[in-house]
Amino acid sequence: MTAKRSISVPDDVAQWLDDQPNVSAAITAAVRAQMAGTHLDDALRRAGIEVTDAGKARWRERLAAPIPPEALAEGQRMLDEAA
Repeated sequence: MTAKRSISVPDDVAQWLDDQPNVSAAITAAVRAQMAGTHLDDALRRAGIEVTDAGKARWRERLAAPIPPEALAEGQRMLDEAA
C-alpha cells in the first residue's frame, strides 16, 4: 500500500528532485536511509553505547581520512594470501 503526501522542500532539493527519473523512489530511498540511521542509534543505545552528536562528528572526521597506502597494501597482501 502507498500513501500520497504533499511536502515543501528548499529550492536546491527541489532542483535535485527535478533531475530524478523517479521522484517517489528518490524520496523513499532518502527517508529509508534516515530511518536506518535512527535504528542504528537505538541499537547502539540498547548495547550500552551512548550516541551523541559530538561522538558522531568525531567518527565522521575519523572515517573521512584516507586509508594510508601501507594499510591498503597490507590488506591487499592478506587478501592475496587468503585466495
